[in-house]
Amino acid sequence: MCGLAHYFESEGLTTVLVGFVREHIEGIKPPRSLFLDFPMGRGLGKPNDPAFQKKVIRAAFELFDAHGGPVIEDFPEVIPVKNGRMGYALPPELVLTVDDVGDVGDVLLEVRAEMEALRPDYDAAVAKRGRTTVGASRLEIEDLAPFVAEFLNGEIPQSPRKGMPAIPLLKLVVEDLEAYYTETRTHRDSIDDLELMGKWFWEDSKAGRLLLLLEAVSVASDNRVMRQIVEMSLMAPRFWSEGPLPGTSAAGW
Repeated sequence: MCGLAHYFESEGLTTVLVGFVREHIEGIKPPRSLFLDFPMGRGLGKPNDPAFQKKVIRAAFELFDAHGGPVIEDFPEVIPVKNGRMGYALPPELVLTVDDVGDVGDVLLEVRAEMEALRPDYDAAVAKRGRTTVGASRLEIEDLAPFVAEFLNGEIPQSPRKGMPAIPLLKLVVEDLEAYYTETRTHRDSIDDLELMGKWFWEDSKAGRLLLLLEAVSVASDNRVMRQIVEMSLMAPRFWSEGPLPGTSAAGW
């Protein structure tokens, strides 16, 4: 993004970048930037806190008045990370294998039942917020888990979306699935703790287990395209210090 800022500026567009990694900002020197000392992924700070989010936006917009550069401003408020971590990371010992897959139909039934139980709270969340981030895949919510489950046999299924191959679509389906769970839980239980949300989804939910099984099948596959599923960072967040999963490149992690 820092590099893109330079490109847009060269075309006459004024830019302001907000970022979490100060070393990148200082190294690439975009014309105007606001450094946010927040956990990674919280571009506007606190979820469901419009007043705080407006402060971040206004601080960024104020930098449009800076004509010289590079300018780096620090947002005055800090959201601390826990134990030096930017967010949730799956415990290294929680790694599934293809032997854990079992009957795909049983796995899918469990996920479907779980998603149906969450549906009233998801609908309530959408009604209250007037929006949802679920929908990038253009699949119906009830079709998300079945599409993921089709990959558990180690082969790539036919894409149900015209003009989009199965692997790129899978990325969007996984994002929709995670958003469905996240939006539901943050509304139902007023949670804004990334650590708690991550633990619940990846360690306790049936959908999290479904994605971990997909990860295991992808790692063990002889199909190069199947193995790319892991390298596309679709799966569970893990510590960098643990390195990539066996058979994958570090680029995906």
